[in-house]
Amino acid sequence: MQRHDPGRATAAALAAFLLLGGCGSATGTPAGPAPEATAGPAAAAAPAAPPAPAREPSPADTRLLERAEQILISRCMDGRGFPYAVTEAPDDTARSFPYGVDDIEWARAHGYGGRDQRAAAQAREADPNQRYFRGLSASGRAAARTALMGSTPVGLSATAPTGMTITASAEGCIADAERTLYGDLATWFRVKVVTMNLGPVREARVHEDGQYAQAVGQWAACMRAAGRPYANPDASRQAAARFGESMPPAEADAAEAELAVVEATCAAGTPLARVSQALDHTYGERLRAQHQEEIALRWRLQNGALPKARQVSEKHSSEQHDTAPNSRPSGGSHA
Repeated sequence: MQRHDPGRATAAALAAFLLLGGCGSATGTPAGPAPEATAGPAAAAAPAAPPAPAREPSPADTRLLERAEQILISRCMDGRGFPYAVTEAPDDTARSFPYGVDDIEWARAHGYGGRDQRAAAQAREADPNQRYFRGLSASGRAAARTALMGSTPVGLSATAPTGMTITASAEGCIADAERTLYGDLATWFRVKVVTMNLGPVREARVHEDGQYAQAVGQWAACMRAAGRPYANPDASRQAAARFGESMPPAEADAAEAELAVVEATCAAGTPLARVSQALDHTYGERLRAQHQEEIALRWRLQNGALPKARQVSEKHSSEQHDTAPNSRPSGGSHA
C-alpha cells in the first residue's frame, strides 16, 4: 500500500489497517446549497437543492471514531478467539517538515526528531497488541491476520490521487468495524484512500515546482557557507540519520540538533521557507478544490457515524467500569 505502511514482520499484514487508520484533514468547504426556489409550479419543477455543506469533524470527533473502531475490532476479534486490546492513540505532537526544517527553536529542541522517533518505537514495542502478535506461532499469526484483515486484500479497491490502486479485504474485523460505523464500506474505503493521499501529492508537486528548486539552490549556498555542503534538505537529513551509526545516542542527538539548526537558519534566511509554504498552500487549495466531493462525502460519513460511535464508546466505558480490575492496558498503536 501507500507511503504510510507501518508494521513490518508480524504487523506487516496489518499495514492496510494502519494506513487507513490515520485521518487527513482538509480545510476546504464545499459550495453551499442553492437559494430556495419560490413557491408555485416553477418551484415544483426546479431541481432539488444540493445537500448542506458538510462539517469537518473536530479532533475530538475523530478521536471518538477511532476509539469506536478499536472497540468494534476488539469485540469482533474476541468473538473469533483472539484477544485484541483497545488502545488509545498517543498524542501526536511530531511535526513534519517535508521541504526542510525551518523552525529554529524546534530544531534546537528536537533536531530532526530522532529522539522522538526512538520513543515512538519503544511505545510500539510495548503495545499489548504488538506483544501478543509477536508471541504467536507462524500459524497463529496467519490465523489472527485473517481474522483481523480477511484472507486476501480483495473486495475493496480505490485509486489514490498518486495514481496507485489500493486494495483491501471486505472481510475481517477491520471491515466489519468500518461497515458498522459507516454503512457503505466500499464508499468509505474510496473516500478515505483519496483524502488520505492528498498530502503526498501536494508535497510531490511542491518538490517538482521550479520556484522550490530555485529556493533550494539558495538554501544550499547558505549551507555551503556554513560548512555544510548539502545539495538539498533530504541530503542533510540523511547525513543526520547516519550520526547514530558512529555515535552514542546522546552525542548523535546533539550532532543532529546542531545540523538541524543550521538547516533551519538557512531556510529562514533564504526564500526557502517562504516559497515552500506558499507553494504548499497553493497546491493544497487546488487539490481540495479538485477533490471537494470526496472530502465532503468523507465528512458526511464521519458525521453520520458519530451517534453510533458514541453509543459504542459509552457501552464499552460502562463495561470497563463494571470490570475495572480486569480491564486491559492501553497502548500506543493498533497492531
